[in-house]
Amino acid sequence: MRRSWRSSLPFAAALLAAALQAPNYRVTYRLRVVQPAAAGADTQLLASGVVTGPPETNLRLSLRAPGAELRGLLATLPEPDTVNLAALFFSRRATGRSRRGLPLWEEDSYRRWTRLPWGGTARLYPFGPAGAGRPTRSARPPLWVEITVGRQFAAGETRASEEVTIVDSAVLFDAQAVIPPRRVTVRMSLVRGDTASSQRTVDFVPEAPGRRVSFVLGGETFDFDVTLERPEPPRTGRDSALAVDADVVCLRLLVPGSSGPARVRCGRLDNVARRLALVDGDTLVATFAWPAVR
Repeated sequence: MRRSWRSSLPFAAALLAAALQAPNYRVTYRLRVVQPAAAGADTQLLASGVVTGPPETNLRLSLRAPGAELRGLLATLPEPDTVNLAALFFSRRATGRSRRGLPLWEEDSYRRWTRLPWGGTARLYPFGPAGAGRPTRSARPPLWVEITVGRQFAAGETRASEEVTIVDSAVLFDAQAVIPPRRVTVRMSLVRGDTASSQRTVDFVPEAPGRRVSFVLGGETFDFDVTLERPEPPRTGRDSALAVDADVVCLRLLVPGSSGPARVRCGRLDNVARRLALVDGDTLVATFAWPAVR
């Protein structure tokens, strides 16, 4: 059954509720980009995709056609027999050219939500439904995205997976899993010149109380109060729809009893070493990574 999109469900509530669900199932997004076939009422498949992962898996959607593009971030708010599908979209449309011949674009960001049974399908018209706007001779046939949300029960935590197939090269389509981390493995060492302390590996929960971490360097012991925070929310609709900060965390480091400001270093969970300059020329080197699957 086709479901229509509704407006004004707080997107942050969907993300929070999804993150609080116990990891006893996998959520699956199945996507089909279709348009009416030229010969009749049948449809023509342009692209498809499948994204699956633990319950907190959100979906980053990207679709581009001649003269228009859409970015979106979708999340689920599960209920026993139904699921709320909440989405934040950012769209761009070509509206013509300036007097100097430069392309002009119209940008818009908006939220939508719909409720459907598990395994049900919602239909998204990214560039407007059929008959909307003024048709032109060169306009493409209307297209839409069918989004089916299902779940399969599973034991333990598992990684997300993605698969995208492009059938018609006239459209660019991508679907990615976006998972706000519940736990982060941080590997840290204290560096002074050419000397480094032994590495400390600590699992942190973002926004939870921090821990005191000690390093031994040059025969001295150095203590730091370390917490993990989430970055500030995106300031633009485009960055929100792209979920640019979904897998970014910020390490906050403070010397116990010190009146100086805390040192903060943000980064993605990509195992890339990031340096945090401290007083007296010392440097804290930290990497952020997903914890091992349990």
